[in-house]
Amino acid sequence: MGHGPELHKTLTSVLSNPRSDSISLFSSRPQASESSTLIPDVETDDLLGLTTLHEPQPPASSTADIVFVHGLGGGSRKTWSYSQDWYHYWPQSWLPKDPDFTDIRIHSFGYKSDWAERQQSILDIRDFAESLVGELKNNPSIRRSSTRIIFVCHSMGGCVTKKAYILARQDPTCKDLADRIHSIFFLGTPHRGSDLAAILKKLSIIAWGSKPFVSDLIPESSALRDINDTFRHYASDLRLFSFYETLPAKPRMLNKIVVERYSATLGYPNEEVVAMNADHRQLCKFDSPANPNYRMLRNALHTAADMIRSLPFSELAISQTCANFASAQQHSAQEGVGQRLMSFLGLVDTLEDEFQILQLLQEPGSCRWFSETEHFVSWKTDGSPEILWLTGRPASGKSVLSSHIVGQVKSTGASCSYFFFKQKEASKSTLSDCFRTLAFQMAMQDGRVREKLLQLDGEGATWDMTDELSVWRRLFVGGIFKLPSISQHFWVIDGVDECANFNSLFSKKILAALPRGLRLFATSRHLEEIRRGLASLEPRVNLQSLSETDTLGDIRLFVTSRLGELDRLEDDESLEAMCEKILGKSSGSFLWVRLVLQEFENAWTTEAMDAVLNEVPTDLQDMYRRMLQSMEKDKRRVRLATSILTWVVLACRPLTVAELRVAVKLDINETLQNMSKAIPSLCQQLVFIDNTERVHILHETAREFLLDETLDSEFAIHSAERHARLSSLLLRYLINSAFKLHTPPPRRSSESRGFTKAVNGTSPDLSLLDYAACFFSEHMNRCTSRDDMLMAELCTFLQGKNILSWIEYIARRGDLGYITRAATNMRGYLGRRMKYIPPMDPSVNLVDCWVTDLIRVAAKFRYQLLACPSSIHHIIPPFCPSDSIISRSFASGARPSVITVKGIPPATWDDCLTRIDFERGQTTALSYGTQFFAVGLSTGQISVFDPHSVQRKVNFTHPERVRMLAFSNDGEYLVSSGARNLTVWHPGSGAQRSSFPLESEPLASAFLGGDEFLCAFESGELTKWHLDTGEHETISWRGIDDGDITGTLKIPEQPPSRAIFYTAGETVLLAMGYRNYPIFIWNAFELELLGQCATDENNGIDDMTFNPNPEITALVVSYNDGSLYLFDYSTMSPTYTRPNAFANSVACSPSGRSLVTGSTRGVIEVFEFDQDNSGNMILTQIYGINGFEDSIRSVVFSADNLRFVDLHGRQCRVWAPTALMQKDSELESISDTLPLPPKIVGMLDDSEDPEITSTLAVPSKGGCVIVGKSNGEVSAFSAVDGKELGVLYRHGRGASVVNIALGEARNFVVSTDDSGRVLVAELTTPLPSPSPVQKLPTARIILDRRFTTVIVSLLVNTSADRLLVSGRNKDELWDLPSGRVLASISHGVGGDVPKAPSQRIAPLRTKDNLTVTAAFQHPTNEAWFVLMLARTARIFCWSDFEEVTTEDGIFLQRPPTSVEAPPLAAPSTPTARVSSYFGGQDFVLEVLQASSYTAPRLYVWPTSAFDPTTALQECQDSVPREVNLDIVGAAILAVLGIVGQSTVLFIDANLWVYSMDLRPTQGAPHAPVGFSTAGSRMVQNKPKSTIQSILPLFIRRHFFALSEWRTAGGELRCAIAQRTGGPDFVFTSRQGIVVVQGGLELSEVIAADN
Repeated sequence: MGHGPELHKTLTSVLSNPRSDSISLFSSRPQASESSTLIPDVETDDLLGLTTLHEPQPPASSTADIVFVHGLGGGSRKTWSYSQDWYHYWPQSWLPKDPDFTDIRIHSFGYKSDWAERQQSILDIRDFAESLVGELKNNPSIRRSSTRIIFVCHSMGGCVTKKAYILARQDPTCKDLADRIHSIFFLGTPHRGSDLAAILKKLSIIAWGSKPFVSDLIPESSALRDINDTFRHYASDLRLFSFYETLPAKPRMLNKIVVERYSATLGYPNEEVVAMNADHRQLCKFDSPANPNYRMLRNALHTAADMIRSLPFSELAISQTCANFASAQQHSAQEGVGQRLMSFLGLVDTLEDEFQILQLLQEPGSCRWFSETEHFVSWKTDGSPEILWLTGRPASGKSVLSSHIVGQVKSTGASCSYFFFKQKEASKSTLSDCFRTLAFQMAMQDGRVREKLLQLDGEGATWDMTDELSVWRRLFVGGIFKLPSISQHFWVIDGVDECANFNSLFSKKILAALPRGLRLFATSRHLEEIRRGLASLEPRVNLQSLSETDTLGDIRLFVTSRLGELDRLEDDESLEAMCEKILGKSSGSFLWVRLVLQEFENAWTTEAMDAVLNEVPTDLQDMYRRMLQSMEKDKRRVRLATSILTWVVLACRPLTVAELRVAVKLDINETLQNMSKAIPSLCQQLVFIDNTERVHILHETAREFLLDETLDSEFAIHSAERHARLSSLLLRYLINSAFKLHTPPPRRSSESRGFTKAVNGTSPDLSLLDYAACFFSEHMNRCTSRDDMLMAELCTFLQGKNILSWIEYIARRGDLGYITRAATNMRGYLGRRMKYIPPMDPSVNLVDCWVTDLIRVAAKFRYQLLACPSSIHHIIPPFCPSDSIISRSFASGARPSVITVKGIPPATWDDCLTRIDFERGQTTALSYGTQFFAVGLSTGQISVFDPHSVQRKVNFTHPERVRMLAFSNDGEYLVSSGARNLTVWHPGSGAQRSSFPLESEPLASAFLGGDEFLCAFESGELTKWHLDTGEHETISWRGIDDGDITGTLKIPEQPPSRAIFYTAGETVLLAMGYRNYPIFIWNAFELELLGQCATDENNGIDDMTFNPNPEITALVVSYNDGSLYLFDYSTMSPTYTRPNAFANSVACSPSGRSLVTGSTRGVIEVFEFDQDNSGNMILTQIYGINGFEDSIRSVVFSADNLRFVDLHGRQCRVWAPTALMQKDSELESISDTLPLPPKIVGMLDDSEDPEITSTLAVPSKGGCVIVGKSNGEVSAFSAVDGKELGVLYRHGRGASVVNIALGEARNFVVSTDDSGRVLVAELTTPLPSPSPVQKLPTARIILDRRFTTVIVSLLVNTSADRLLVSGRNKDELWDLPSGRVLASISHGVGGDVPKAPSQRIAPLRTKDNLTVTAAFQHPTNEAWFVLMLARTARIFCWSDFEEVTTEDGIFLQRPPTSVEAPPLAAPSTPTARVSSYFGGQDFVLEVLQASSYTAPRLYVWPTSAFDPTTALQECQDSVPREVNLDIVGAAILAVLGIVGQSTVLFIDANLWVYSMDLRPTQGAPHAPVGFSTAGSRMVQNKPKSTIQSILPLFIRRHFFALSEWRTAGGELRCAIAQRTGGPDFVFTSRQGIVVVQGGLELSEVIAADN
């Protein structure tokens, strides 16, 4: 039965009455009818062009313009009028009278968009847009003002306005107009078209002729595609508001949504999306100002107007240049914010697709029964109570109802975030997935939340994103919940019972920590565990149950609508009768009804429909079984259908159609065609494809049915075996197809950009690459371990270069978590696999080695991989330990790397990442926060370190010995305490916040939220400080005799020796330990004694800690006698004892999974919390470190549970054993893992080995390196292999050598130590050249003198007969080898320095508060040297210290703005400017460090600037060129040197080594520097101009240094060894050196001047 004539008739009749319930997208001019009452004819008021409706009356002036643009078939008045009455024309009758809009000028724009007009039209959207731009340009009131403009657009009017904005942006004459556009309101705008436009097109062509503007609205039309593709590039500086309809159009034949949500929204970061409880027509027509939809739109307009009013006048006037620049910056920032947050949160899916699917399933008008109930209205409006929980049977419509709740909440303008649990989908099955997704959605709706998460990302905070408690505390408790906007947020969580660990919501007191104001709606099945958990939260929870009668009305709507669409029943009576029959058998199951109605599609008679109802089982399980039996009848399709079902059911996330096609091809070697039709045909109704081309299982109950082990069917899916099959297929795909394009040869510096290059060849289908790369290991984690094929495929994958290409691919995605998760999954699989293969099988060692290397590489080279993913091929392998499998496979042997690294110890990965030594004082206290970790010393010093680089960030000074440190939950504050003082610090700014005197020694401390701090004292008192106000409250438990508090227990009179807090939500427990007494457990806030934990003997307690996981009620206590106890503090009974532990310090990981202990004998042990057969809590050792007799003073875990830190003596060590990488097994029933012995490592005590403390000196031949050590030795190392050749000579014991210089012309080595002693040694032979056999010459001391001040630097002239010794306030020139002082020069503040009678002194004057000298060889004359003092260059003769320049020297003028940049933080004392100088061909490169708070700056000076004969006249007026290195993206750490004529080598703050080519030419007029003026980015010097910024011709990135090569102070010591074929790089590494050979052979071009 066709709909064409009836639809035309319906449209015509509907459109005849402007008060009808038709939709304005299809509205036409009203036609008179017998029932219509014509008050003035509205058509006469639908004026074309721009009509001003309201002008503010003087003296008020307009602050903004609002322009209303109607849609298809509308008019400039009737679109905005509910009726023909002028009163309902709200832009003219309501807004101008609204006090909030009296200063707003209001216009309406009209154009000929009547689709039903009985003539053809040549107009399209572009024509209308051009007309709109012209009207705006030429309107006098708009043209003469500078007000900002707001557009309000209905339907197609939004497309017209977008196109107008694009045209204005692209037209130079309209740029001022475009810059004034502030906001656009889209009301039901079909950005992606509307299906109904196709119907209109056919009708208009048949009846009246074509209308191009109608064709433009067809989905995926070229017009819309062009508009959308261009608009997104210009939209970043606009505020966008998108309102979409939620009700269908009311005419029966058009009973559907006109513009679906996905088409009515853009998905931009700067877009606010709002659902309206209206159909398409009612989005812009309102019956009164009290209408909720009108209030919603009016309030949004008010917000936009207030934003304009709040702009400063300069912004209202709009500077064109600044506006364009800001627009570009904002667009750049917004474009990546969503992706950045997804990467930070480790998300692969935002659930937008899931939400849209559920919205499509919702029948218009359904679910209102629930949203109109009193309990829902109360929850939504005033949050009473805050948690609304709905339980119901499976398939009863809970998910659709949840999507309805989301729409209801969003329609009020509130922020609503949602999550739909899917038990078998990897990214939708855990609480961690849920929390991270909710945080992301909150951030995309709330700017404050977004800023908070971006702040956390920028801080590099460490946290375990797989642990729900860590995620909860890090993101919410420590961050989002503190924001004032939290009360504006709603959460909707569906299917809680499908969450793998939903009990943690209650047992870990997560829901109990929900802040007041945040409202949660959740659904689940009827489960006793959930009922009990919710009971503990009363009265904050309202628990409701979903019954069959509740959903009966919704099912009726659904059945009636679908039967009408089927069009099988000719009258309403038949339809109603069939509806009742279906409802009678439905038992309240939406899913059952959907399946029955799908069966009706093949039934054309009433009898056939009755037969379907009789045949279809009422039970879902029976219905699924019936489907399988039907599918089994066609044997030819069974194999194909089985493959589809297997992939869809077991996939870790829904596959796309393209992905599934490749997957099926891999599985059965058959290529599916026309999958949108093939899949439903092959799998009947069990599988469906959504509107985003993703393939889903019908329902979770269908997934459970197919996975049921008792299912007897050819389609039964045996999960473990099939997961093994899928994992094998994905590995084979990665090996044979996906990475064929990634077989990169070494990239030489002379080749084109990048480290890798794709090979030519036919490209395989890469549709499945992303899924295979991310999830092959997830299938491995869930599979059986008996399958030999999977192990073979895994070994093949690990043995080839595919593994490196896989790492590169993951790094390019920006989330290295997939690498560590894959390693953890492989380790779990290997543990199960070892039951079936011998322990010595080569495959075991291969997989085990790669598990370790993958974890290590992802952690150690995280920043390098993210910055340059291709570095995994040729740069990272040689930097790995030589015994690691990645080094053995790709850095040596048959496949050597281009880069060679010598001097790295020949060992496997060191579990100890770094060691930090402190020169003064003993380590006494330790704490690890989310952003930093801190170490306290006996001297009162507190050092705060960055956890990633392990570099010191700031030092604090506590007034006494530091006894205790504690970070706040969010890491913002650090509390230090001693015996008499407590101080609060702000590590981020380096400031002290407050300080409090103490009357008793503190024993334990804890933060409560953000600004409350709790401390227990030896005196028996408990004090709570309010950090914001400094106020405090104190209570005491000493001397309490109240039996209601202590019961029969007597509190000891002796002071406690140990105490520890436990905080979880509003619960705060305090454990107090005494000698010879049990441990007392208190409810701290209630001052209620809960019980005692006792042992047979107690001679004292060393340490104790609570497990932070509320599910593990364990108190760990270490006693003086060496025993380690676990107590269950809920029963007060011991559950586990470990003798001879002698744990001086104990600490639990934040997740509560692990425990680390440090003994008095230097032994460190790591345990897992486990349960014995009786369910008692025990400890299982997983890792150990055998130390020495040095006692471990403190241990603590990192915030991400993957590291721990210990203190002993004067040293702090950071550990990262792979044993801490854990994953909760989802297959405990088949896991059959063999217990592996704990890994025990030995500690090499290298604390006595002297460290390198001096600069590096490399002879011109580059064969060796001369260094000085902390024990006074001056040693030589080979620059060939990094090995130590021997000791040349020694300074005195206890003195550290700080400076080394070479006088190669006479085989001299000059060294100084920190006492000011200078030694000059003469070598019997020249230093060895780079050869395989190197012999160390003998050294003879020929000069031994002391300098009167601290020596800063040494400089030897080329003939080695002069030595310049520079100190802090004077420089001396010595004759060599006699040591006779030829002359000295002193420098001080503000004036001459008195002359000494015994020697000639040349005084220097400076006006700088602090001065630092720098000396270097003159760039053109070997007989001279240059002494720089601040900005003045003094040139002297080597022979006699005679000054060549005048008394005032050469003043090198730099513009103040170039070096006087505001500091990052105000220094407490003046800082000296420090410069270093490097000579190139015809130029000198200056590296200026203006202060320790600013990044270094690079200046290029012409050599003529240092020529005393010309500098005074010609060069003092010139200015240097500043080298602009913004493209590098990080500050310069140091310049390493200049090689060749003009190639500068430098290293950035991320430790990447770069080269840049500053190519000189002969001097040109006004260009004394001598740089080429050719090229678009080279700027010619001009006299007396401001500083000029230049870009080098080339910047190449080569390789990186390792952070552990830096000293404790953050210095990276490096030198260049010039050799044939290119320079080598030499770095110090504690006791030795590391040589990087071929470092410049690989390069990635960062910038090139073509």
